[in-house]
Amino acid sequence: MAESGFNAALRKKLAGTGAGAARAALRPDGLSAALTRALRKAAAPYEGLMATPDPQEAQWDMTLAEARAALPEHRLLAVLEGGQGARALCILENGVVDALVEVQTTGRVDTAPAMLRATTQIDAALSRDFIGLFLGGFAAEMSGQAGVNWPLGLTYGACVTDDRQLDLLLPDRPYHLITVQLSLGDGAKTGRIMLLVPVTGETAYQAEDGPGDGLAWARLWPAIASEAPVALEAVLSRQTMPLARLQGLDVGDVLEFDRADLAQMRVTDVKGKPVLRARLGAVAGKRALCLVPGAGLPPPKTVARPAPEPAPEKTPAERLIDAAMPGPG
Repeated sequence: MAESGFNAALRKKLAGTGAGAARAALRPDGLSAALTRALRKAAAPYEGLMATPDPQEAQWDMTLAEARAALPEHRLLAVLEGGQGARALCILENGVVDALVEVQTTGRVDTAPAMLRATTQIDAALSRDFIGLFLGGFAAEMSGQAGVNWPLGLTYGACVTDDRQLDLLLPDRPYHLITVQLSLGDGAKTGRIMLLVPVTGETAYQAEDGPGDGLAWARLWPAIASEAPVALEAVLSRQTMPLARLQGLDVGDVLEFDRADLAQMRVTDVKGKPVLRARLGAVAGKRALCLVPGAGLPPPKTVARPAPEPAPEKTPAERLIDAAMPGPG
């Protein structure tokens, strides 16, 4: 039987028993960073949203009952289609929903607490584009990553308002629950965005090394190094001038530069070595840098979208209704 067909709790017990080296499920590297980048890109078109993501530890291989019990009470439930009958959920807590509605209607996130209410079709309509941008960015970030055993080409399907519909939409199989805490509008509102994704592929396992093992350290080192802080400087323009003129500069003097310099900025390390290219822009009324492809920045990844499923053939009853009530034209 395939690994994905096992009961999740039984599989965990089997993995920790028996002879031989201990095994651990292979999980994708850089999940937190991928979620952070995807959510920041999704929030960028919404002036005033100013999303600050804080990814939480993912919950792997949950049963459907366990996953449903972990969902928040006040939220928007969006069913996602993954092709070949696979379905997932995107869950937005009311704080996130209210912030999205407010920035699209008033231009800012209100400091009033999120309303504990049932979400509406208007909420769903105003949240749909944000969810789509997040799913596309997350799929691009995770494409090709080892340990990804869930569908990446997820698309928005429909908003669910009755939990009983989930019994028909989601099969009983293992799921991963991926959660990010969001601060919105510079802290005006907070809330979680969650992805409940089905396990559709085999779970890969890797041998666990003992303490102090050199191989274990070699695997840990890239993750440790990637979290180290790095000092960067944004350089608008560089000029060369005689020492005499430099010594003669005073408060109020003007150094001229070309408009083209605004599109040719560099981000350098502390030694002045260029590491990224950028252009000058603005976000939420503040000056900002938009990184552009070039030295140090690879082109964005693309993910092939699954072809849409053909519309189901109409039943005899539906054909009879169409014949009796023809549409316009």
